[in-house]
Amino acid sequence: MKRRLSVGIVLALLLSIALFSVALAHAKLVSSDPAAGANLAKAPTTVTLVFDEEISDKATDSFFNVTDSAGANVGTGKLDTADLDHKTLSGTLNAGLGDGIYTVTWQTITSDDNGKSEGSFKFGVNADPGAQPTAAPHDEEPTAVPAAAGAAQPTAVQHDHDAEPATLPKTGASAPNLTGYFMLGAVLLLAAGLALLRARKRA
Repeated sequence: MKRRLSVGIVLALLLSIALFSVALAHAKLVSSDPAAGANLAKAPTTVTLVFDEEISDKATDSFFNVTDSAGANVGTGKLDTADLDHKTLSGTLNAGLGDGIYTVTWQTITSDDNGKSEGSFKFGVNADPGAQPTAAPHDEEPTAVPAAAGAAQPTAVQHDHDAEPATLPKTGASAPNLTGYFMLGAVLLLAAGLALLRARKRA
């Protein structure tokens, strides 16, 4: 009986840790326009980034900057309020940009747990941006491969950059925020384990 009780408490603790880790997942970049590693015929007018989780609407929390090869800032972006799911950053670039390599550097903070994520990628205008990280499954580190090989980029979706970006999601039908349930489950499991331990001591 004592051994079973100990095993039960250990399992409850492990499950609590697992649930807590899931609750603290950070936003990941799933698509962008321009795509990472893209070599465009002309400079885009806008940049959009889409993430897999709702992100903070504060301009100091979630944003991106675009710089040219000299390091000069040529555009910025913030939360796109047209996306009711709050998963999209968008912004305009300076008019009249020339050929060259451009770097998009982004940061997000998730609304549910204040988890911070950041990253960057390059695209070119009549210029090859070189190797970019491939799109990686969740919780795996991306690996670099030559962009010319046609491998998937962090954005996962390639677009026709001579046309306007695709319509952003406006349904508002985002996945439910389960963080509170995970935390409550973890607390209940810990409480149950402690109650069983106390009951065993009293017996």
